[in-house]
Amino acid sequence: MLQVDVEAGLWVIRVRFQPGVTIQRHRHTGEVFAFTLKGSWKYLEYPQINTAGSYLYEPAGSIHTLHVPVTNAEVTDVWFAIRGANLNLDEEGKVESVLDAGAVLEIYLARCETSGHVRPNVIGT
Repeated sequence: MLQVDVEAGLWVIRVRFQPGVTIQRHRHTGEVFAFTLKGSWKYLEYPQINTAGSYLYEPAGSIHTLHVPVTNAEVTDVWFAIRGANLNLDEEGKVESVLDAGAVLEIYLARCETSGHVRPNVIGT
């Protein structure tokens, strides 16, 4: 986590995905901005592949399943700025769980503590 503003619903994260990772299908309630630093990834619902140096804008309401090809030879490194929440969807398209700025901050701080790291200096907290 790089920055969080719970009141504004903004969370900025940098994610390093291992080859073969698939993130649960989800719908965004706000905009998402993504910049790929290394590796490649795509949405299973679309043919386009995001590679190092690519920028992606997602409008509010977009629904997709993020996937990192198992054939990637390296970790995929992506920077995301997300407004609003990710509504994680089950097989029928019903909301199964919600991730927003507050939830992601809690998860991040708990994982830092569990791993024995000092509380990180996240901008906005």
